[in-house]
Amino acid sequence: MKSKIALVLLAAVAFSCQMQMDDLALSPNGNNGNSSALGLTQNSNVGKISSNEVLIKFKSGTSEAGKLNALKAITGTIKEQIVTQEMKNEGDEGFYVVKTNINAIEAINRAAGNSLIEIAEPNQLYTHQQTTTTPNDLYYGTGQLWGLNGTYGSNANVAWANNNTGRSTVYIGVIDEGVMFNHPDLIDNIWINPNEIVDGLDNDRNGFIDDVRGWDFANNDASVYDGLSTNDIDSHGTHVSGTIGGLGNNSIGVVGMNWNVKIIPSKFLGATGGSTSNAIKAIDYLTNLKKSKGINIVASNNSWGGGGYSKLLLAAIQRADKAGILFIAAAGNAGSNIDNVKSYPASYASPNVIAVSAIDANGLVPSWSNFGVKTVALGAPGANIISTVPGPNGVGYAAYNGTSMATPHVSAAVALYAAKNFPSSTTQINSQAIKKAILNNTIPTPSLSGKTITGGRLNVGVVGFY
Repeated sequence: MKSKIALVLLAAVAFSCQMQMDDLALSPNGNNGNSSALGLTQNSNVGKISSNEVLIKFKSGTSEAGKLNALKAITGTIKEQIVTQEMKNEGDEGFYVVKTNINAIEAINRAAGNSLIEIAEPNQLYTHQQTTTTPNDLYYGTGQLWGLNGTYGSNANVAWANNNTGRSTVYIGVIDEGVMFNHPDLIDNIWINPNEIVDGLDNDRNGFIDDVRGWDFANNDASVYDGLSTNDIDSHGTHVSGTIGGLGNNSIGVVGMNWNVKIIPSKFLGATGGSTSNAIKAIDYLTNLKKSKGINIVASNNSWGGGGYSKLLLAAIQRADKAGILFIAAAGNAGSNIDNVKSYPASYASPNVIAVSAIDANGLVPSWSNFGVKTVALGAPGANIISTVPGPNGVGYAAYNGTSMATPHVSAAVALYAAKNFPSSTTQINSQAIKKAILNNTIPTPSLSGKTITGGRLNVGVVGFY
């Protein structure tokens, strides 16, 4: 373990970083959004969407002429056809991102009457909501990295003391902003694609040219880090990554829950947020890497959400489930019970989803953290969490708040358990064993009783994690 790690706080502010959206009201069904029924109502709860952009999935076998006639009815033109490799593998014809000359909700309501259209959804947008605070002393030894060894922390230090600091054969996908891969506290734990070189060719034939360190779906290029030392672009994804896998025992900065792990950036959030369509591509990218290249991706970290139900997004999460990839999701920062007011993707009822609330250093649920005794699995450290961010010469650290910060603690726990029990490969059955171990070993916590499924907080300081 690091002792007395001196930190330079280059961004002396703390952000509440779970990406938020207002709910999207679906009609005419009344099942809290768990439906793919066509039709939307415009009201005060309509979430953030691309106002003239919809996602259209046609029924299998629809002719090109039929598609054009259907699009004509909503004054639509095709912006992009999305058929990921994972969709092709399942015989799925994919879907279209369609630009319309009318409001997206009106276009979806028109599409509801077309027998050729299977799904019509808004292309939802996911964005940050942030607040500020000022942290105190930044030494690991004094407990400032309380999420690792504090009274209400994850007990990662216990696993470390019992010789489990992670393995480089275990991979976590970070579906988020980009990641500053050359940050000195991250550089050795960021994936390098062994089958790809920077030469303008798709050497590994996965459909992505020069994806040496992952892919940026927001800008459709191989640059997974677009920030500068003078701005906070890609700081959120970098911060999340530091909690998962900040290098240990290297005498600088922070330490993540895994000293050894491989992080794969799968960026879909850009400067103005991220879309449903790009989130789907980011998820399928990781699923395909695991299935086609044999990479031991055990989980994706998803510190974003708060939107309405999407059948297309759920289908991507379910494809990941079949591949044995857990989907760790931030519960959200609206201070709401998401059993009643759904917040997606945390509210999806897929076996691989683990939704996470935040707790603070006193074991309390902050007023901003979402919860749900039927929906949210557990609590994890999410307040005043110090981790890596961009800075001069790549050296920056800051304290952020949010369920965004709680989520990577749980993703990191998945990696720790896999390092001990499934270091080479994981199946769907293995992933459920990991999920069970995390949920069954939580520590009962009064503030989480009646607010999460387990009523407890994350705990990796038990046999099984070492």
